[in-house]
Amino acid sequence: MSEPPLKKKRSTILDFFQRMSHKSKTNKTVEGNSDSKGTQEVKKADADTSETEMKRKKQQGDVSETEKGKNVNKNSEPQAANHSQGNKTNQAVEGNDDSKDTQQAKMTFTGRKRKEQPGDVSETGKDKNVNKNSEPHAAKHSQATQSTTTDETDESSPGPDDDTCEQESEDWSAELNTLSNDNFLSSHCAIPNKKPSPKKDGSQAWKGIPVNVMKKLPGCEEYLGPLKNSDSHVVLFHTPYEYKEDNPCPPKPYSQYKDRWDHYHVRMPCSNQNEFPVQEKHGKKIARRWDIITRVLSQEIKDVNDLEIAIGSYNHRYFDKWDFQTLHYFFTHDLNEEEQHNFFSKTMKKMQKLALNLPDLCSCPIPLLKKGQSKSVTFSQQQISSLLANAFFCTFPQRNTKHFSEFSKFPSINFSSLFTGKPDSVKMEKLRCILHYFTRICDKTPCGTVTITRMHKTDLPNWDEMGTLLSGLHVSSEGTIEDDGAGMLQVDFANKYLGGGVLSHGCVQEEIRFLICPEMIISRLITEELSSDEALVMRGCERFSDYDGYSSTFKWKRSYTDKTSRDKWGRIYCEVVAIDALVFRNYKNQFQHHLVLRELNKAYCGFYRRLSPENLPAVCTGNWGCGAFGGDRRLKALIQLMAAAQAKRDVCYFTFDDEKLRDDLHQIHSYLTVTNTLTIGDLLKIIEQYRQNVIMKSQGKPNINIFEFIQKTFDGSMENTDEDSQSSNEMRFQKESGNESSCSSTGAADGVTLNVDWDSETNTSSSPSTSKISTSRQNSQEAQSSK
Repeated sequence: MSEPPLKKKRSTILDFFQRMSHKSKTNKTVEGNSDSKGTQEVKKADADTSETEMKRKKQQGDVSETEKGKNVNKNSEPQAANHSQGNKTNQAVEGNDDSKDTQQAKMTFTGRKRKEQPGDVSETGKDKNVNKNSEPHAAKHSQATQSTTTDETDESSPGPDDDTCEQESEDWSAELNTLSNDNFLSSHCAIPNKKPSPKKDGSQAWKGIPVNVMKKLPGCEEYLGPLKNSDSHVVLFHTPYEYKEDNPCPPKPYSQYKDRWDHYHVRMPCSNQNEFPVQEKHGKKIARRWDIITRVLSQEIKDVNDLEIAIGSYNHRYFDKWDFQTLHYFFTHDLNEEEQHNFFSKTMKKMQKLALNLPDLCSCPIPLLKKGQSKSVTFSQQQISSLLANAFFCTFPQRNTKHFSEFSKFPSINFSSLFTGKPDSVKMEKLRCILHYFTRICDKTPCGTVTITRMHKTDLPNWDEMGTLLSGLHVSSEGTIEDDGAGMLQVDFANKYLGGGVLSHGCVQEEIRFLICPEMIISRLITEELSSDEALVMRGCERFSDYDGYSSTFKWKRSYTDKTSRDKWGRIYCEVVAIDALVFRNYKNQFQHHLVLRELNKAYCGFYRRLSPENLPAVCTGNWGCGAFGGDRRLKALIQLMAAAQAKRDVCYFTFDDEKLRDDLHQIHSYLTVTNTLTIGDLLKIIEQYRQNVIMKSQGKPNINIFEFIQKTFDGSMENTDEDSQSSNEMRFQKESGNESSCSSTGAADGVTLNVDWDSETNTSSSPSTSKISTSRQNSQEAQSSK
């Protein structure tokens, strides 16, 4: 029995607080490997809120996550019965097609009682709570149908999505969306519901330097020799290799299959070590799972019921947990009869063949890109299509994992999480994107290559001492990174688990990019969660779809033909860097110095290359780390400008239809590069002064932003209600080393030390009684070298 909507909504909110509290305790660091002082401060700042909500939850009698687990166990007997049915299914698959066991298996799969399939399902209407007195069926499916949506302005969800109901979901986006509507999150977390306006020819919606003067690929490309294997670069096909544009054909895979069943390589579905218990007349025996997969996928799949039976036959452990509601709803309600017929009579057959060709196409062991290493893997597009076909059929072993298991720090890869759970409009559109990709690559085999690179950087700048000036900026309120960032380093506002909620409910910047360029999903197969000093670069991923809408209004629009040229290695000139921002539930925390440095380091890891500046294309980015991540747009923009400058790149910035942000960003950039040239080190000192004297003294959102603070501090226009206007605006500059005082620095070789003394009896930031700025200028060896 479902709960009343209001009670369910309240329960969702309280569950969110508990999971957030649980994540704070289990993830000992915000940044990765070790617990930092900054993380402890963030936890402490949020502790009161979590404790209060837990008390409310206890008083209201709601069921905690721990209690849910107990309740599921209490109802385990019916589940055991269903597992036995799953075993019957596997027996049937191994027997004759027309056997009674096979017929029984079909009845078992298709005859299960399904939840109601409404025509219009809301994003937040997911059953997440298991009542102590709930029916076994409800208990059985409660976790499988959990909401794991992702909703933020321009980035993916703060936690991973999971492809199994056995693992507690850490993808909080549905709750973030719901709570933001309940005024839990500030206006900084507003979620757009439409795609940004397209960039028009001759439009005056941009400011700064013209985008056509920025460095782009292939014009600024470094020389590429033939593609070869190396210690840090694994190529999964014959090398040396060079793409022939006049006669393109897929790279040739190695002829003999080699397997590596260990902690350092992908555990392949076709491995001899991938074993599976099967029931026979005289008891159980161990068989190769690939033999079962081959037998099942060699048979005709006529409709969605056959597809569910096929997937369940080699995944009987999850038989009673994967309800496939979304998949059934998609084929029976979203596709018309002609579309269904075309898919199952044409595309499905080719997908089955593509999946079964895995041992021939991917014959070389595929390394995992684990934490703490810089390494590249190059696939052919044909190899990726075979791997993704296997992900569609949910054949990858040990990837439907629990916490603390081998792959618990990797994103999900099997598509079961997309097929399962309550259907909604966004999932329908996701399936359209993915099936369109398979239709395209099954009709015409792609001939290019894709390189996935994990970048780990330890020699990070000493930011406080950096004498680098900001680089060039083009800022526009129209356009998007994927549509208008051709040839530039395009930023993926990433989850630390790559792809975020692409295989569940999330559908914002990162998820949308993975849906229109599905080859990016392969990064989830090999990439462990990102640490604070790491980024991931995807080169050569082709775009297959155009889209409209955003978040809950996302829709597949039409097929997209990617006409981008390719390099000598066969990669489309499209370079996307995934960098994950921190999540800030407390707005004030993000201005803490060590957390600003963390975001600087993260962006720098993504932007830096060991190349000559003339070979570095501009960074194409936007409101990274904002939305549900809680980031301040102006602070995050400033951080990205500083990181790009240190990496010797210009910046192309799209503000997502925010004209005010466009104007403010252009104004502060002009001020910092022309009117009053300040270095990165200077800006960090000012940000810290802003935190101490505005953020920490304000209640709620400060009434002066960081851009205004910078300008008013240096031009002496800070208001003062306690003294007369002459004294309130007086700026006293102290001269050191015989330098003449001035409101502007003399360039990158000058360091500025700000000492701002505020004496205000109010908590507002606009009425300091005294403003004293002491500016000391000194030559810096490090600043000179950074020039």
